[in-house]
Amino acid sequence: MPPPAALLRPAAPPRTFRAFRHRNYRLYFYGQLVSLTGSWVQTAALTWLAWDRTDKALWPGLVVAAQVLPTLLLGAWGGALADRIPKRRLIMVTQAAFLAQALGLAAVVWCGRLTPWYMLVFAAAAGVVNALDLPARLAFVVDMVGRDDLHNAVALNSLMFNAARVVGPAVGALLLWLAGPALCFLLNALSFLAVLAALALMDVNGDAPEAPRGERRPALWDGLRFVAGRRDLLLLMGMTAAVGLFAWPILSLLTAVAGRRLDANANGFGYGMLLCSFGAGALPSTLLAASCDSPAMRRRFLAVGVVLTATGLLGLAAAGRLTLALPCCALLGGGLILFNSTSQTIMQLSADDHNRGRVLSIWSMVLSIAAPVGGLAAGQAVDLLDVPAVLAVLAGGLIVSAAVVFVLGRRGGDGRGAAPVYRPAEK
Repeated sequence: MPPPAALLRPAAPPRTFRAFRHRNYRLYFYGQLVSLTGSWVQTAALTWLAWDRTDKALWPGLVVAAQVLPTLLLGAWGGALADRIPKRRLIMVTQAAFLAQALGLAAVVWCGRLTPWYMLVFAAAAGVVNALDLPARLAFVVDMVGRDDLHNAVALNSLMFNAARVVGPAVGALLLWLAGPALCFLLNALSFLAVLAALALMDVNGDAPEAPRGERRPALWDGLRFVAGRRDLLLLMGMTAAVGLFAWPILSLLTAVAGRRLDANANGFGYGMLLCSFGAGALPSTLLAASCDSPAMRRRFLAVGVVLTATGLLGLAAAGRLTLALPCCALLGGGLILFNSTSQTIMQLSADDHNRGRVLSIWSMVLSIAAPVGGLAAGQAVDLLDVPAVLAVLAGGLIVSAAVVFVLGRRGGDGRGAAPVYRPAEK
């Protein structure tokens, strides 16, 4: 029989949620869950407005591009900044800036002054803040949970993100129908108070890692040099770029899918349902990734993620009704998030403590190049061609890219045909 002290000790969380044993991570998780839900409310409202006021699929793509392109220009600097100063302090500043941006957007809408060009300005402002915020938030995870629970925390972050993706668009669609977009933006602004409170309550001592001896301050492009020296990471970056170019544009195309292909976009209803389905499909993937953390499973997750994504794109191209499109979006969400969370975990574990922010900034910069380029090209193509043809081309591009990366991986394997997609660094 266990001693009385053991009976009184709180039970350890299940393996799937083991990162929750860290108090700081619990605070971070719940605060971010509220904040990300608000962000998805705003994203759904802004994307629908870009479509509704222009009737062109190009404009939602432009809004997405304006949000992510600043990461390409400033991502390396943001990563270096995250390696130099306390990450929690930096994240609090960026979250406060997001709050101010959402308040400004709500005010402009309330005054009736929002035009498509104003949408681009506000989206670009959010993108500049995100270029500094994203590397710091990604690198901050290991400070909260340590390396042993890092993979689990990254997967739970994806769970948090996609739970917000399910709830946020549904709330956004309801608010658009009941009260208009201004309330969506105001709700997003208020949601940042949750994450600011969570960060303030954390007990973090010295969360800025020391640079190695002889390096007075981190060099801006050290992350690029580190990745360039690892063939496995270069292959992973190539596949990440392909997923960004051919798969992530679906998020900016869903308005056109709902409006032109499915004729179900009244007041953003169809678009909101497709986004919810995308997020609902991603939830099982995040739970699966949180439960399995071996290098062999990560390689399988990368492959399965690509297969599910390509299948979802082809299914969505063939779907002619909303009821058929919803499960296809669920496949897309499951595949994309399985690949995304796994590739991010690999980059996290491959980096050292002193350069993690810079290495992760390279990963985010690759997505920041590929996703908006793909989104703009696909949006322009949808305005010229029909939606199914564009979706089929995206699926084909993803399949061809995966085949090329697979062949390159086999040629550089260990002589037994194994593709060295990832080998964990010894610590």
